[in-house]
Amino acid sequence: MYDQEFGTEWRTLSDEALIRRMYALGVSTALGAPNREEFERLRRQANTAYGRSLLQLSFEEGKQRVRNQRGDFDTKADAWEALVERDDDVEETGPSVGMLRPTDSAGIPSAVGRTSLLDIESDDLGRLRLPKFLRRK
Repeated sequence: MYDQEFGTEWRTLSDEALIRRMYALGVSTALGAPNREEFERLRRQANTAYGRSLLQLSFEEGKQRVRNQRGDFDTKADAWEALVERDDDVEETGPSVGMLRPTDSAGIPSAVGRTSLLDIESDDLGRLRLPKFLRRK
């Protein structure tokens, strides 16, 4: 499945393409078509431990999606079609910068996306003030 959709004839990939391919490889592995050589090859493209952990999370997200939705599909091909979108707009080649854009959520699986807990809507001084429950009445 993975080999037919993405192919394995590449020299370098962009960070986004690495994450997409690793997710698709996780889906393929969960559907019974693992490709250990491609997994290791994709993983070697990450220059840092952080990059490798992002790729591992993306791979695990693909496997988890198959486990969670296995009953929703009649065949493995249906599951592959539904879970893996081939986006031709993604730049496949380009310099790998070691996964320096961890907050880029365009097309990245939810397991590796940015959490909304870090988004603060208050003013800067609000963080310095005492919370209401600690103030005297």
